[in-house]
Amino acid sequence: MLRAIVFASALLAAAPAAAQDPLPGSVPDFGIRSSIDGLERVALEGNYFDKVGSMFAMLGEEGGTFEAWAWPLQLFRDFRLSFFIGSSTTPIEAADIVQRIRVEPETTTLTYVFQSFTVKAHFVAAQDLPGGMILLDVDSSEPLRIVAGFIPTLTPMWPAGLGGQYAYWYNDFKAYLISEPSRSSHGFVGSPAAVGLSYTPAHMLSEQPNEFSIPIDDPATVIGRFIPIVMAGGPGDRAKIRAAYDRIAARPDSVYGATVAHFDRLRDSVMRVTTPDERVNRAIAWAAYSYDNLMVSNPQFPRRGLVAGLDRAGRGGRPGFGWFFGGDAYINSLSLNALGAHEMSADALAFTELFQRDDGKMPHEVTQATEYVDWFGKYGYAYIHGDTSPYYVAAVYDHFLWTADSSWVRERWPSLRRAYLWSKATDADGDGLMDNTKAGLGALEFGSLTGIQTDIYLSAVWLRATEAMRSLARVAGDDSLVTAAGSDHEAAVGAFEKFWNPDVGQYAYAFNKDGATVDEITPWAGVALMWGYGRDDRARRTLERLARSDMTTDWGVRMMSTGSRYFEPLNYNYGAVWPFLTSWVASAQYARGLPLRGFSTWRTAVGHVENRALGHVTEVMSGAAHTWPQESVPHQGFCTAATVLPFSSGLLGLRPDAPAGVLGIAPALPADWPRVSARNVRVGDARFDIEYAQPQDGLLGILVSRSGQGPGTLVFAPSLPRGSTVRTVTVNGHTVPFTVESHAEATIARFDTPIRDGVDVRIEYDPGFSLVAPAWETRVGDRDGGVKIVGLRESDGAVEFDLEGIAGRTYTVGVTGAGRLQRMEGADLVGNSLRITFPAGPADTFIPVTVRAHVR
Repeated sequence: MLRAIVFASALLAAAPAAAQDPLPGSVPDFGIRSSIDGLERVALEGNYFDKVGSMFAMLGEEGGTFEAWAWPLQLFRDFRLSFFIGSSTTPIEAADIVQRIRVEPETTTLTYVFQSFTVKAHFVAAQDLPGGMILLDVDSSEPLRIVAGFIPTLTPMWPAGLGGQYAYWYNDFKAYLISEPSRSSHGFVGSPAAVGLSYTPAHMLSEQPNEFSIPIDDPATVIGRFIPIVMAGGPGDRAKIRAAYDRIAARPDSVYGATVAHFDRLRDSVMRVTTPDERVNRAIAWAAYSYDNLMVSNPQFPRRGLVAGLDRAGRGGRPGFGWFFGGDAYINSLSLNALGAHEMSADALAFTELFQRDDGKMPHEVTQATEYVDWFGKYGYAYIHGDTSPYYVAAVYDHFLWTADSSWVRERWPSLRRAYLWSKATDADGDGLMDNTKAGLGALEFGSLTGIQTDIYLSAVWLRATEAMRSLARVAGDDSLVTAAGSDHEAAVGAFEKFWNPDVGQYAYAFNKDGATVDEITPWAGVALMWGYGRDDRARRTLERLARSDMTTDWGVRMMSTGSRYFEPLNYNYGAVWPFLTSWVASAQYARGLPLRGFSTWRTAVGHVENRALGHVTEVMSGAAHTWPQESVPHQGFCTAATVLPFSSGLLGLRPDAPAGVLGIAPALPADWPRVSARNVRVGDARFDIEYAQPQDGLLGILVSRSGQGPGTLVFAPSLPRGSTVRTVTVNGHTVPFTVESHAEATIARFDTPIRDGVDVRIEYDPGFSLVAPAWETRVGDRDGGVKIVGLRESDGAVEFDLEGIAGRTYTVGVTGAGRLQRMEGADLVGNSLRITFPAGPADTFIPVTVRAHVR
């Protein structure tokens, strides 16, 4: 059929066209910018994309098919474009000719290319209106007709529903109205340049798409112009929704400009980083944008809140995890604080208070459609988790450490106190830890391992809550709770060691009512270990176990070992790879003096930002190969945390205590990164610019400048290669005293200094012999194959590295301090790298080797 289209179009192209006035309904091309944060690649039909404002969202796939939401309503689904050349009646489907996708914070552009035309569709979601638009940029050598079709739905999120919906074409303003008999929910979709094609009966919705057509009889009439397709909707007064539609249709340039300004303000308010790895730079930048997309202003709630994630709902009723999840908000707040998005974090936390139960328990999940259903009375999901209440206390504390906002804490105090006391009351057996049997779900949500007394994740967040409450109660002036929380913390610290199993040498996943540990190795231990709980020797042994190839892959850490009888690679709770769990393990590795493993683990998450949904991180991956289950949500907030939290707390080493006037700076830079900068780091009311430089082996420089009022003391604890000898530390040219700590993978120099206008630190040292942390590169579809650093120790005057790699494969790993090497066993030194060949064995199977380096 396309041959017939080509022949007809050739005849039409031969006829000259007279110049005409611009196409009615089109607007001048006001320019779509390309920024340094833009992401672009070949479009992949089926891959998810979205464009989201605070009140409106377009959720689709890169072929261009999408659904539209005006929170909490799905307005329509299966919106798609098709093209007709000249008088042809054969459609050219947009999804069949999509070539490229480019994503900016304010726009997503899909480029469609056929032999006689190119159409760029720029998707824009308004930031202050319940609507959005598509700007069509058409370049055609012959007449073209663009047809837009969609299935109207006007359905609130699950489990709510409406009846009697209808849709019909309003020719006076060239749009479909979608509504229902009570006239309390509405949607509009159309174009000032359109002609209606469907005439649905006013009392029902059709099973066939509603369509409108945009005829371009003379392509010259759209040169240098945009053709807008406009959408708006939501609950409430129809006139207000219509006014939003009219505002977008009348001034698309203003809507676009406001969206650009919104993201410019966001970009200027958060941390910006520059590293030698451009993918890292983009991942950190996009974390702020991705989180911003999840901040929802639903007109049926009194304030904005943070939803957990987004995906297409289709006929399913829920757009991914587009509900308000308490645990997700608390987890995400740690990364929001680190990014400097303190207002976003504060709003996300305060929102969850709206649904705190009378007894103090914080919510697990709340649908956006609470106005339509008795969510808290008839459905059993709102408070099913036990971890939300202590995590709420911990999250408020983290916000306080970054901001020192004591008035904000006091405003939260009644809620905080009730959440803490509810959590404490769930210690049914009196051992000092919360019990899942009384509190509710913690780490896992289903399956064989949920019938336990206490899991290590719930215990970790309770430990953090007890530590947090001592400080928060002091701010609130509640001296009795200061004392009680101190006692609670001491009891919990002691009880935490119940998870240690000396027979297997790890902190276990959980223990049962009889005190027996459930010895599955899982990454859930990482939560406690990143916050400093657990004995150091036991923490390192547990993290060493997690670094083995049965747990750690090139794309993240598995939920469960491949050797477990419960392991299923696509099982949500029993074998899949979760980036948010990966973030906790990497953060723990950094916190416990294992920066080589910390970097490699963290770096697995960075690639996810550009692998599926451009700019976002996918919820869950397969435990067998670098791919994802079909039901995996592609824009998941707490998985974005995997790019931020280990980078901020670990690699940059930012450890704020704004209330005490202190900023800790404990960087653990990869040895092969010569320079890293972090600008606009927000602590208290101050903003810091920090630059780290390693211009040569044996020299680390750190420049810190501050603007505004904030911490006046800097506490430094940079990690140097293990075995290094620190010679001198100078601050602004003056030698200062320091102490040295030796860890398995790092030598740490500690010192502090006041900050006034700026601080210039120089550390001179003799580098020890060590490895350079490998960054595993993996493509979608690959199986695991990167070399794993499992252990590192000194033995009989040699440095031993326990590694795992694929049988028969040769790896190259960089080293520091090569000049100190006398001889190697198990590897060859080639320049500043080790070449390690693993012995033969079963195909694609990891096997262990130990490499010994004899050094001076």
